[in-house]
Amino acid sequence: MLKFKVVFEFINGRTKELKFEATSKKEVISHITKHEKFVSNEKELVHINLNNVVQFMVTEEKK
Repeated sequence: MLKFKVVFEFINGRTKELKFEATSKKEVISHITKHEKFVSNEKELVHINLNNVVQFMVTEEKK
């Protein structure tokens, strides 16, 4: 499993950073676009309304 950091930028200029473990960047993006509610590695249930997201960036965290 690889570790990824996802930064969401919202319409109001606010940002939210979450961390995920997945096998690929594609898996992370697929999960985000299919589900607006998901559990991040911090074990918190997060709801992100994708209608309010301007953009999000997925980066792999180096070991």
